[in-house]
Amino acid sequence: MIISLLFLMIIAILCVMLMRSMGLQGKMAGGFREKGRSFEAAQAALVYAEWWLAQGNGSTGSSCSAVVTSAVVCSNALSSPTSVPWTVGVSYTPSGMSIASGGIAMYAAKPMFYIQYLGVSSSTGYSIYRISALGYGGNSQAVTVLQSTYAMSTSGSVQNVGQ
Repeated sequence: MIISLLFLMIIAILCVMLMRSMGLQGKMAGGFREKGRSFEAAQAALVYAEWWLAQGNGSTGSSCSAVVTSAVVCSNALSSPTSVPWTVGVSYTPSGMSIASGGIAMYAAKPMFYIQYLGVSSSTGYSIYRISALGYGGNSQAVTVLQSTYAMSTSGSVQNVGQ
C-alpha cells in the first residue's frame, strides 16, 4: 500500500510538471505567432512604400514632423526607428487588415513606414532613399522594424540596394 501511494504521488508530480510545461509551450507558440504577424505587417508596409516610390514619386522631400496617411518623402532622418510608437511617418492599412486591441485576427496598431531621402550617389548618380517600416502583431509587445535602401535613377528605374 505504501508503494502504491508513492507511485501515485510520483504520477501526480509528473502530471503537474507536464501541465506547467504545456502552458509554457502555449505561451511560446503564441509569442512566435505574434512575432510572425508583426513581421508580415511591417513587410506589407515596406513593400507598399517601395512600390509607391517606384511609381515615380521620388523627390528630395520635405521636413516631416507628424503621422500622416498619405505617402510622402521626408528630408529629415527618423530619430530612432526602434523606439515605438513612432510619432512621425505614414500610417498605412493594407486591405483586409483589422485593427483592434484584442482578438486573434486583429492587429494592435496600423503598420507605418518612413521614406527618407539620403541624397545622390556619387558613383551611380541615383537618388538614394531609406525606407523604414514598423508592424505590430496582435499586441503592442509584438513589434517588428524593417529597413531597406532604394536607389532610383532619373529615368525612373529602381534598384533595391539592401534590406
